[in-house]
Amino acid sequence: MQADVGQTPPDLTEIYRQLKRGLGHEWVTDANVFALIDLAVQDGNRKIEALLREWQSPCSDGSDGVPSTIAPTRGFNRDNVKH
Repeated sequence: MQADVGQTPPDLTEIYRQLKRGLGHEWVTDANVFALIDLAVQDGNRKIEALLREWQSPCSDGSDGVPSTIAPTRGFNRDNVKH
């Protein structure tokens, strides 16, 4: 199923079914990713859960409710630079 302009997105259950078949990635959005992760956890599907967690933006500053997935560092390249 392709996400055409003006096409109504399927419900979460249908998106999850498509993800299980290797389809439907175009329907994953910031608005539904957490609900889809919950469905994967309930279903015990760690592969799809991991895929969806990786899909989340690692650059989020947390201001829109999505926590950053990047671990804090002491400084850019600080430990690996020859002084």
